[in-house]
Amino acid sequence: MTAVPAGRRGSGEPVVRQVTEDLVLVEVGGRKVLAAALCPHRGGRLKYGRVDGDRLRITCPLHHTTFDLTSGERTSGAACAALRVVDVLPGQDRSGDLSESLAEELAKGLSGGAS
Repeated sequence: MTAVPAGRRGSGEPVVRQVTEDLVLVEVGGRKVLAAALCPHRGGRLKYGRVDGDRLRITCPLHHTTFDLTSGERTSGAACAALRVVDVLPGQDRSGDLSESLAEELAKGLSGGAS
């Protein structure tokens, strides 16, 4: 299953959106997962990744390393660190979108607070 842009998706299809330079929002299976935008293996851009909605996994388009979207654990592909994942997304606005300020705060948290 491949992620498609939000404007062209059917119901239930996964969507991957870049929300900050460092983060993507993966919408799949009724869940919203905020994760690092770059694959920890070689920096592949995960906004172009393939999402398996049944297994809640994302595959990097560069070298096909696959990560679990609930834990960040690498499940197949090249050896590398786990993908940084935030599973709980509080503070969504009425449209269901992640607010810019919340995304920025979460990005700071993922990068260890460095600006």
